[in-house]
Amino acid sequence: MSPFPELLAALARLLPRIAEESAEREEVPEHVLAQRLAAEIGEGVDRVAPALAVVRLHLQSLSVLDERRLELGDWAFVSFPASLLARSILMGLGTPGFRLLESGFWDGSEYRIEQQRSVIKQLEELRAARPDELVPIRRVWVSWAWMAMDGKFLMVRREDPARHRDGSRGEFVFPGGRVTSDDLPGSSFPTTSSRLDFFDPQMQIDLSAADKALETAMKRELQEELELTMSGLEAQTHAGEVIVYRALEGAKSAFSATEYLIQPFNISLNEIGRTSLLRCLSRHPERFAWFTGEELAAGVNAGGDKAFVDAIRHGHPVLDARSYALPIGSITGFKDPVDIPGAPSESFSTGVTGRERCVHLNLERHEIELLNWLALVRRGDAINELAPGISVANPTGWVLVDNDEHFGALKSLSAKLEEHDLPLLEFHGRATRFGSTTCFFSPSLMSLEIADERRGKSYRLTICRQELRSPLGVAASRVITTTLPELLGNAIYALNLGDPGPALDNIETVKRMQRDIREFLDDVGIRLLIRQVDGVPELAARGSRLN
Repeated sequence: MSPFPELLAALARLLPRIAEESAEREEVPEHVLAQRLAAEIGEGVDRVAPALAVVRLHLQSLSVLDERRLELGDWAFVSFPASLLARSILMGLGTPGFRLLESGFWDGSEYRIEQQRSVIKQLEELRAARPDELVPIRRVWVSWAWMAMDGKFLMVRREDPARHRDGSRGEFVFPGGRVTSDDLPGSSFPTTSSRLDFFDPQMQIDLSAADKALETAMKRELQEELELTMSGLEAQTHAGEVIVYRALEGAKSAFSATEYLIQPFNISLNEIGRTSLLRCLSRHPERFAWFTGEELAAGVNAGGDKAFVDAIRHGHPVLDARSYALPIGSITGFKDPVDIPGAPSESFSTGVTGRERCVHLNLERHEIELLNWLALVRRGDAINELAPGISVANPTGWVLVDNDEHFGALKSLSAKLEEHDLPLLEFHGRATRFGSTTCFFSPSLMSLEIADERRGKSYRLTICRQELRSPLGVAASRVITTTLPELLGNAIYALNLGDPGPALDNIETVKRMQRDIREFLDDVGIRLLIRQVDGVPELAARGSRLN
């Protein structure tokens, strides 16, 4: 048979024609086209017919042929530009050295990645638009670590630098990653062919043979992403069956119909591992985000971070963080709400509002400053400065204290608190944190301003929590503002002028209305704006009037 390029060049000359400026066109039966082609290159019809069928499929994929005429066995172009495209491609393929893409297009050069992705993505999306089931052309094995603290799962930022590109569905994923050829045990995959089979979606793989590779990949990823070495890893066990997920996905230029086989792991860390994790969190806060099970199901957390966990978002139960919790510090914590004193003369108050228990300790000022600062860290408030030897693993509230003097002061403070049944500090090695997530600050740390905005109808309230300095660091001041309804605003406005009458006359309504702004009060750390002391209403913050 004649060389294939010669056949293509000949076919380009014999393609049916179509007028550029009118509706005239040729409609040539395929068997006639085969006869003409055979005569043109001096071959039998039976030799050129298979090649002609292959060319027809390619031209159909380009949508240049009239499908209605093809059903009748005829070749005809849908338009003049379509005929130009067909002739251009066939003439090019019939020319030695012709390439649709320049030589080297598919090498590993970074500047070509987006071009490569664009080409593959367009073709795969066209294939995905067909009503038939999408057959994957790529297989990826993945190990996931399900690790939680304080009711939230730890997530890491994706490596793909173009995470905001078209088609990217989330910046954060579970710790873990893809199995590579280096993770495959040589005894199970001794040859190049067997290793390639492992990543070929058309090949059947015994899942038991994949376990070792998935476990190896998990250990490697824990070290790379969370800086956890084997000395800190107590155990890793399967957290359910392998999850099968198929989608058009892939970072960089690997975008394609992909079969993901994902093995989730439950990770147990010893004391070394838990300390290493806290240090990693403190060193690289930009790498991580935290999601509740419900936020994972929604794909976004309260801070607006997006998670790429589509494999478990549909048809899978919501993950329960309690099942994957890392036991760091106290499991129960200090459950009661607690008011922290702002000065040595003040007392602690613990318990629900209205039934608080007052406890007075002879604490020194630096100890009170330590407690308030640790409480602010636990709340996730902004920290301006850290003392030497101090680091914070946000948003867990854990503070790593490598300064012996400061650590000794914290241990001494904890002992004083526990003597009075106030276990407010948790410890893990050289790390400590405030043990309650529901804490309020002293009025001596607060100031408020209230302005009558609409002649007694509405009021603008501004509350400021002052900057707090402690031996461990400096916490920023916090200023928040809200608009109050008439009755509550008037009560605060009058109290700020020294008149308790409006608050006293409507005390039950005032109490209820404070519950309505609970989220605002929690934001700055105030239990109540107006409280009764010996039956007399008073403000829970120092006030000044705005004119």
